[in-house]
Amino acid sequence: MPPSLHSVRFPGESPQYRDARNELLEAEMTLRRNIEDVAVLRRALPLGGPLKEDYVFEEGAADINDATIAHKTRLSELFSPDKDTLVIYSYMFGPQMPAP
Repeated sequence: MPPSLHSVRFPGESPQYRDARNELLEAEMTLRRNIEDVAVLRRALPLGGPLKEDYVFEEGAADINDATIAHKTRLSELFSPDKDTLVIYSYMFGPQMPAP
């Protein structure tokens, strides 16, 4: 049996289980390295082109049965030096659905 990638052992584990566990751990480490590599590439992307328009987002009322629009926000208002985080929730549903 090849050496283990870590010292944790499970009671009664077989050599086949340990081999499979080591294979899984190596795959997970490779995946993690790939995720980090992709994140570096994502952060290095150049700026995109200008938008065709300053899109307007509509926030509905807190009550799902209330069809009025509570607030409108332009895309340009979401980005400024004092705003360093943007979280977007997109609930898309048809008029026949009672909830997203």
